[in-house]
Amino acid sequence: MCGLFGFSDPKHTLIQKQIRRLTGSLATASEQRGTDASGIAYVQGQMLRIYKRPLPAHSMTWLVPTHTTAVMGHTRMTTQGNSAFNPNNHPFPGICGDTRFALAHNGVLHNDDVLKQRFHLPKTNIQTDSYVAVQLLEQDGRLDAETIGNTAARLEGSFSLTILNQFNHLYLVKGNSPLCIYRFENGLICYASTADILKEALARCSFLPRSKEIVSLSEGDILCIRPDGRLQMSRFDTSNLHKHLRWWDCGAYDCWMPQSRRHFRKDTATSLDTLMETACNMGFLEDDVFLLLEEGFDESDIEELLNMPGAFYDAIAETVYARMDE
Repeated sequence: MCGLFGFSDPKHTLIQKQIRRLTGSLATASEQRGTDASGIAYVQGQMLRIYKRPLPAHSMTWLVPTHTTAVMGHTRMTTQGNSAFNPNNHPFPGICGDTRFALAHNGVLHNDDVLKQRFHLPKTNIQTDSYVAVQLLEQDGRLDAETIGNTAARLEGSFSLTILNQFNHLYLVKGNSPLCIYRFENGLICYASTADILKEALARCSFLPRSKEIVSLSEGDILCIRPDGRLQMSRFDTSNLHKHLRWWDCGAYDCWMPQSRRHFRKDTATSLDTLMETACNMGFLEDDVFLLLEEGFDESDIEELLNMPGAFYDAIAETVYARMDE
């Protein structure tokens, strides 16, 4: 579970003090989705700046310059790659041709190792699954809605992505991880992973206009917020979004779920709901959690596995193979 947050202020309606207040409020409210690290990206002149540290957002000093058009941020809960090694933290830097960009990700990718082998991506000391998206974009050689869509379509698992380039084009890529966006009457756009986080953050910023609208995104939407405030929408292929591990029989797997759900929801509704909310926020499938519960894993076991995605999917694989042999 990680938090995405940020804003675009194409008309420069905010003064420097307000920019820093808004950045800090969005970051601190997003702490509920991760406190292992936090960071932001923004453009100063035409230089892309990334500031990130292995610290919770409330411990950071957000020194964003005057006339900043867009800020893209991330709060991290570590699932892969030690957060103490700062290159593992978001946003990640990248370069496509002559265009520099930063990328942040919320979710869990299942096929990063497969993609590295398939596309012969260079080895790197960055250990997070998310970084494969940066490498795929760099290999494409240019950064636009089409190449971002191509990259998103190759990812299996769960994700939403945010990408900011050095020319203040901000891309919000809606996969199956949450993303909430408000647009104010003065053209300011703010976003965060959930509506609750966004509302909490904006409540601390009394200088914002009262009138706003929700910008709705569906799975597969790519929203480009241009530096002049224009919105451009495109789509990517979502067929990989909800894939189980590719080598098992999903039909046989799915047929076990309804009975399991009824059994566990009846007996442990309160604690199970909490576990499910945590799992879904981290990008895991609800059906996978139910399968492990039916197999005899208790909730504390599963909670540990959520922090070790490789071990989680090994347990799923062993369970599925055992049932196929029955």
